[in-house]
Amino acid sequence: MNRGAIFTVAVLLAASGAVVSGGAPAEAVTRDEVAGLSPTAPALVVGPAGTVYDPVGDPPTWYAMTEAHDSGSVDAPNRLVHGGFLTNYDGGGYSPPGQMWSTDLAQTFTPTSPEGYETSARLDDGRVVRPVFTGQTSVSLNERTIRVQYSVDDGVTFFSEVNARLNIAPQTFFHPTANFFPNSVIQVPGGPLLMAGYAQIKDAGGNQVGTSLLMQSTDGGNSWTLRSTITQGTTAQTYSETAIVITSNGDLLAVSRSSSYDNLWARRSTDLGLTWTAAPQGIPEFAISGGVRPFGRINPRLALLPNGILVLVAGRPDNHVAVSYDGTGKVWSAKQVFYANHDTADPQNMNKGSSGNADFAWTEANRAALLADTCHAIRYNNVDSNKCTLFGGTMSGGTTQFQLKRAFADILTPDTGKIDLVSKAASGAVQLTGDLGAVPGHPRTGARGAVDGSNEAWSSAVRSGSGTGTLDLTLDRAYTLSKVGLSLAIGATEDATVQTRLNVTDPWSDWYTVTGQRSYALKYSAGLTPRTARYVRVVTGAASACPTGVTAPCSVLNEVELYANDVDSFENDPVNGIPRGYSIDRTVDGSTGYLGIWVSQATAGSGTRRVLRIADSSTVHLPAIRRVDSSGPTKTLEFRFHPDKWRPSGTGVPTSGFLFDVLASPVNGTRPAAYHLAAWFDGTIRAYVGGTWRILGTGPAFDPSTSCAPTCVWSTIKVQATTTQATVSVGGTVIGTTTRSDGTTSNLTGHQFAASSTAYQDETFLVDDVYTSNS
Repeated sequence: MNRGAIFTVAVLLAASGAVVSGGAPAEAVTRDEVAGLSPTAPALVVGPAGTVYDPVGDPPTWYAMTEAHDSGSVDAPNRLVHGGFLTNYDGGGYSPPGQMWSTDLAQTFTPTSPEGYETSARLDDGRVVRPVFTGQTSVSLNERTIRVQYSVDDGVTFFSEVNARLNIAPQTFFHPTANFFPNSVIQVPGGPLLMAGYAQIKDAGGNQVGTSLLMQSTDGGNSWTLRSTITQGTTAQTYSETAIVITSNGDLLAVSRSSSYDNLWARRSTDLGLTWTAAPQGIPEFAISGGVRPFGRINPRLALLPNGILVLVAGRPDNHVAVSYDGTGKVWSAKQVFYANHDTADPQNMNKGSSGNADFAWTEANRAALLADTCHAIRYNNVDSNKCTLFGGTMSGGTTQFQLKRAFADILTPDTGKIDLVSKAASGAVQLTGDLGAVPGHPRTGARGAVDGSNEAWSSAVRSGSGTGTLDLTLDRAYTLSKVGLSLAIGATEDATVQTRLNVTDPWSDWYTVTGQRSYALKYSAGLTPRTARYVRVVTGAASACPTGVTAPCSVLNEVELYANDVDSFENDPVNGIPRGYSIDRTVDGSTGYLGIWVSQATAGSGTRRVLRIADSSTVHLPAIRRVDSSGPTKTLEFRFHPDKWRPSGTGVPTSGFLFDVLASPVNGTRPAAYHLAAWFDGTIRAYVGGTWRILGTGPAFDPSTSCAPTCVWSTIKVQATTTQATVSVGGTVIGTTTRSDGTTSNLTGHQFAASSTAYQDETFLVDDVYTSNS
């Protein structure tokens, strides 16, 4: 494996973007470097949309619906994702909505027989409730009965049903056949159940006007009264589909569709919808500009992610997602199309292509699954039709069949050093102790409920009958902790203090305190002085309100996140993307581009949620990734390594190895390796010095097994480097030292990981928990 020369050439080409000339190739090969996003800024990263449902025979399949609820136990948490869709033509006869379920966080869906549904909520008592549009009956011009169903298995089945009275007085339905269309339902913690929807009502002049209404129930959905009118329709403009959410600061935000398609319309309430702070306002970031609608106009959907970022999805034309990084919805900081299928000659035509009835559900604290349909099924001129073909045109998404598409959005807070507490607690690498624990009858409560990535109220650690609680975390190593996120009793106010210590015999020292924090999701510290610690204690105070069935006084820790500024864990990076703060090499060979490195959701048994995956599948490209740090005379690099696949040996095939380098100061724009090291397929660690690969130590230093049954075999490799020599350890044991590969004594500036060969392929490596310091 003559990698010394190959490495130098690869780095030079990456820096210069030069063309490789190897004889007379049919097309030139070019190489350059692609940078990841900033690690200190929030980010919205949307992946490609793929087909998750393609029914045989092309029956009408449109109006995507998505809900998700925590499931499983505190020791084996999951989040079930429901996908629904309409099976009748818009404006045609009714048929039951279709349904599909995912048990793997929306990676795959399986169609099932029960009816799909549009909205649901977790009640204070742990049940899931959903309103059903069909089957309403007229009691009076103010009243309807509406079917409300309940689930005790996290929304999978709904066997209990009531015919609830729904009274919109003083509003009146325009006609005895007019119904209430439920769009969005939420449980106010310890308060009423709120439901937003719309109806055709009669205004003061006797006119029919579409109006969005906020209904309330104080008995878990058995009866409903009008809490307030969200957007009152007029003869000039009517309103329909409406989403509601409790924002990060406790406001109630409503976003409605209007008949004019000029914008989405928002209203805000500081008293949970009893009153509204101002008249409906168009959202400035979505205003028409240059004749273009920069965001969808129908069927808005809202949710606050556990990490405190607010997400909005809407469609037509196409299907869009937007984020409010501070969680309030006052500013929509970023927006993006996540699935497009429109007429290529007329992209703004809302009567062609996807219906724009999209939806989403969060699957992890910083990730959401987005669903959309490909084509609008509609009854037009008494004919069942498909808007992808009805008016002609070429569809941008390449399909004219009825399908459902799913994309993932990584919705990221600043900073990349998020410690994977949920996986480390599951593996035993992080120990959780204390008196915050489980509540009988709620399987997601317990100490690990405070690190499971969820802001559902019943995914918490709770102490009943006491005004204080403690959760102690013994981490797997000492970290330079830089940020903490806390979510306490959902919807209540509560105090908390985070304490740390480096050694088990040290006294606890206060690090971060919140007073009277009202939590609906995680809230993060700002400007904390970093603290080196291995032991963390969260001390919680008395919650102003206790969960249903929990004896007051009580203390609750819904979620805690810890960040370190000396570790890259890839837990807060975009899946299938470049980790933030890193750069990777890219090779373009004719019309084909190669990267070969991405953040990956880890496989079963890996003991982690995210890893850096280095996969060499090309004979013209060397997958390589690097991060440049501050320059200094000393550098420590430590990481966890697992070989997923070594290159099979064969005649003329070089030895397989994983390369890791400590980088020197740049020279003429290039980044030479001060120390060029490799983890060999035979378990040895080698250093490239004087044109030769030299074994460090006396033989194999790590387990080269690719097995992940029952758990993956990981090795912790550490390099402690100065300007003249480096000491390499594996699993805490020193195996040897080496002099520099480049023959200089310049400062050290960063690190690089790579596969072993440009010309040979078929090897894959996983890297996690990359620790660096200038000491």
